[in-house]
Amino acid sequence: MIRFKKCFFILLLLLPVISAAAVPAWKIVPNESSLSFTATQNGAPVTGKFTHFTGEINFDPNQLNESNVKIVVDMASISDVYNQLSDTLKTSDWFNTKLFPQAVFQSTGFIKTGDKTYQAKGTLTIRDKTLPVTLTFTQQEYTPTKAIMKGGTTIKRTAFGVGQGEWADTNTVKDDVRIDFTVTGVNK
Repeated sequence: MIRFKKCFFILLLLLPVISAAAVPAWKIVPNESSLSFTATQNGAPVTGKFTHFTGEINFDPNQLNESNVKIVVDMASISDVYNQLSDTLKTSDWFNTKLFPQAVFQSTGFIKTGDKTYQAKGTLTIRDKTLPVTLTFTQQEYTPTKAIMKGGTTIKRTAFGVGQGEWADTNTVKDDVRIDFTVTGVNK
């Protein structure tokens, strides 16, 4: 009887570890994933993308309390159609990619908001400034071996110190920047 109680007690201690381990870990498929932004300059949309980002994604729609994500963006991988914008955005007034080479989004708080729609409440760090951000996303596909999520958020660029000096004014380049993503992951 003592042996049974001891085994039962050990099982109870391991239960949180066992359930956390059950959340699938997903590896990002780079050529099927994208991260883009849209800003407004002089009343017109300006778009670009980041071509390199990595992540640690542990997500299960049935285990949202145990799900978490960390996405790391290589800020120097910014590109646009003509590369004039991306060259400017790498400078010290904007992203200052030499001093701040990465942006990081982290979340441990997921909320189901509808049929296959979710929010990820977390933090975004750009230029060493960390602020709360909520991503909204839709589950496009979810199988035991593959998941596709699509979503985005809108941030205030000046809150992160993006656009300094003459660019701090939001008349020419508006403060709101839309960030959109598609992430395809395969089960590790």
